[in-house]
This record gives sequence, structure tokens and C-alpha cells, in this order.
Amino acid sequence: MRLQYKAAIIMTLFGSLIVLLLSFWFDKQSHSIAIENELFNIQKISEEISFHLDSNLQEKTSIALTITTAPCIKESLRQSNNKFSSLTSEQRSLQISNLNQRWRKTSDISDPFIQSYMQNSVATYLKEQQIIMPDMYGELFLTNRYGTLVSSTGKLSTLAHAHKYWWVACYNNGKGRIFLDDRGFDESVEGYVLGVVIPIKDGDEVIGILKCNINIDSSLTDSIEGYNQRNYGDMKIARTGGLVVREFGATPLSTQVPESIQKELQKKRISATIIAEKEANKLVALAPVPITRGSSKIGFGGRGNKESIDHIKGNTGEGWHIVISIPEEKVLKKVRQTTLKIGLVGVIFLILSSIVALFLGKRIAKPIVSLADDATKIGAGNLQTRTKVSSTDEIGILAKSINSMAGNLETNAAAQEKIIIKLQKALDEILILRGILPICSYCKKIRDDKGAWEVIEAYICRHSEAQFSHGICPECHKKQTQDMENE
Repeated sequence: MRLQYKAAIIMTLFGSLIVLLLSFWFDKQSHSIAIENELFNIQKISEEISFHLDSNLQEKTSIALTITTAPCIKESLRQSNNKFSSLTSEQRSLQISNLNQRWRKTSDISDPFIQSYMQNSVATYLKEQQIIMPDMYGELFLTNRYGTLVSSTGKLSTLAHAHKYWWVACYNNGKGRIFLDDRGFDESVEGYVLGVVIPIKDGDEVIGILKCNINIDSSLTDSIEGYNQRNYGDMKIARTGGLVVREFGATPLSTQVPESIQKELQKKRISATIIAEKEANKLVALAPVPITRGSSKIGFGGRGNKESIDHIKGNTGEGWHIVISIPEEKVLKKVRQTTLKIGLVGVIFLILSSIVALFLGKRIAKPIVSLADDATKIGAGNLQTRTKVSSTDEIGILAKSINSMAGNLETNAAAQEKIIIKLQKALDEILILRGILPICSYCKKIRDDKGAWEVIEAYICRHSEAQFSHGICPECHKKQTQDMENE
């Protein structure tokens, strides 16, 4: 496999490993960060909605307080209280009881007795408030300091109210305290009704009590729909006991939050946590609505489990809480989508890197490929081959080394060739003298291939480059000397 392809494959594999590890690390880190951020986010949102709902209830309470400032109300209360204050306690109780029985027995709303409470100046004023804010008010009525009806916008079930929980809570042993009566769902108006009960004082003395039954269904619905438009998950307004006051797509007070969330509601505090349920884990944020927790200035409660014809599932002294829950899977889904996007970007980057690596690898490998080809030629015996790489890096140094090696090999080869020629010539000459030479045993002449006899010196000189120089050996010298002396 060519070097450039190897480089591209190695870079691709390495890049894939890096992208995989980074995606895995990001996914794990993002899970915990996303959960933490979402918990923080829904806690803040629950606090904001709680504050908004609290402000809305405070505003409605303030409007009800404004109604009590009308001069006709205090004047009417003074007159009513004077009628009863002149009686003894027993006489007053008896008269109130008789009036209450007559009220309950009279079903004809046009009866003068009933109309005396519905057509006086205060009743007219209260009806005007209903006209001014038609979607807000249900019944409005006024009682004196003894709990006896003074004025009303409609026919109530009773005329005497001093024994009722909301009246007792508002009268507060003569000290007076605003009381919010969480009456529950009112079928007569098909809405959630909150009774705003206001003590009316003359100096420090409570002289009467005004009750305004307010339809707050639109306020609750606005809070829920406002959340749904801006966020995902599920938002409820629930009582401390777990009964749901309002949620999207369900009748008020018809559902309960899960037991796991009910346990958190009992803590009555702002919190955000992960709650394990059978189906899946959920991120849950809770925020109590401050005004519903009750205070020295404003009480909050209801009739408990006692139900009237219209009102069902009243409050048992519980506060309201904003409950926001989001399945953990939804939060992690967003993280996975982000991880996939990062992975996709990584794959695109990887592809581009591989293309670049292939291109650069080809450019980088080109001189190496050229060196390999030249080295192959030199190895095959073409010692005149020279590389043409002229870079100054390590590849250039290698090219110079190969050229130097080829030059040395060429020089050595030429020298070796000359030596071989000489050796071959010597061998040829040796081969000329090889074989059996016919020589005279007496005169030592050699017979050539033509049959002629010639002295040995001439034969050898003619068939080789050998030259002779004559001398005498010691034995011959001795012999010659003796022969000369003998003569």
C-alpha cells in the first residue's frame, strides 16, 4: 500500500477514535450538566410563577379591600349593629335564629323579606361591582359584627354566618384578619372560587365582615398556559396534601400528584430534585405560593371535606404549591440531539481531514516515491541513475546520500571492470601455454604446431609477454670452471 494512503487511513482511524471519545465524554458530562441546569431552571420558573400567582391573589385582595371603603357600608353596619346591640345576648341569639329560619324557609326571591337584603343601598353598590368586573365576582355579601346578613347580591343559603369557619377566621376574636377561603370548585359558575373575606373596622373594633366570592379560574389557567407556551414539561397547582387545584386538560380537584411528590410537598419549601417513579425518573420543582401559607395579616384555608351543593373539596388548611415536573428522558433527549450534532460535525471534519491528509500525504510521499524508484534502478545495476530531489529537509539529505552512494558504486564498478579485463587477459595468456609441449630431451627445443623446432626461449616469448635474461646457476658455473681447468 502506498505511503499516502497509509497516512490517510491512519489519520482517519485516529480522528475517528478522537471524535468517538470526545462524543462519549461530552455525552456523559452533558448529562449531569443538563440535569443540574434543568433543575435550576425549573426551580426558578416555579418561583416566578409562584410569585406571579401570589401577586394576583394579593391584587384581588386589595380590590376587595377597596370595596369596603365605601361610606354606605360602614353606615349600614352601624345601623344594623345598633339594632342588635340593644338586645341581651339571649334575645339577640333568638332573634338571629328566627330571622335565619324565616330566610331559609322563604324560597320566593321576590318576597319583601328577602328583597330587603338584596335591594338596599349596600346591595346595589355590591351589584355595581359585579357589573364593573363581570368575570371576577360571584356572590358578594355583608354581615354585621354578629354574623347576621346586612346586604347581598343574591339569595344565600343562610342569613346567619357567625358560626361559619371563614367568618370565625376573619373575625379572629375581634382582632380582625383577612381570610382567603379556598372553597374549591364552584359548579354554579363552573370555575374555581376563592372567597376573600375582609374585616371592616371602625377604629380598632370589627363592625362587620364582607365576603367576596371571586372566580380565579382564569388566573390559574393563565399561569398554566403561560408556562406551556414558554416551556416543556408539566405544571400543576397543587395543595399540600397532593390534590391538584389546576392543571392543563383536567377538571380542578379531580387528580392527585404522585405519592413521591406528595412527600416533597409536606416539606413546604422551595426545592428541585429528581424523583424516581415507576415509569421513569422525573425532575420536579416545587414552590409554595406565599399568600396561601397564611400569616398574621392574611389567613388561608377552607371548609375541609364538608361539601355544599355547589362547592366541592374545600381546603383542609393546606397551602398551594407550584409543581413543575419534566421526565428525565426529555432533558437527556436534548443532550443526545446536541451530541449527535457534535458527532455529525466531527464526521464532516473527519472526512475533510482525510481528504486533506490524502492530498498532503501524496505531496509529502512524492519525493519518497521518487527516491524509492531511483533506488530500485540503482539496485538493478543502473549506476548512472541520480535522484532529482532538491529539498533541504531529511528527504533532501537522503537523496544526496543516495546520489553519493550511486557515484561511489559507479566508480568502484569501473575499477573492478578494469581489473577483470586484466585478469581475463592473463587467463587467456595462461590458457595459451596450457597443454603438453613437445620438447627435445637433448637440445630442449620445442616443436610448434607446424612441426618446426625452435629454442624454448623463442617459443615462450612468442606465446607470452615473458622476456628472458641469461645468467648461470652455481652448478653450471662450477661445471664450466672445472671444464676450463681441465683444458
